[in-house]
Amino acid sequence: MTAASELLLAGGECADCREHAGERVIIAMPQGGSGPGGPSRKACLPCARVRARSVFAPDWLREDLAVIDAERAT
Repeated sequence: MTAASELLLAGGECADCREHAGERVIIAMPQGGSGPGGPSRKACLPCARVRARSVFAPDWLREDLAVIDAERAT
């Protein structure tokens, strides 16, 4: 099982709100046709939670946020 420490990334600019965040998570991993995709998109936790509620959000994003929330609840 993946630990929250493996899912949380160092601080930086949120891809959605453009504010500085102390910690971020990957919210999207662009795919390339026949070559490599672009860089992964990283967002602060509040923006990631909003994105996870979208029907277009990948299942793994909801799962990653659940792992982080479960570890922080203990």
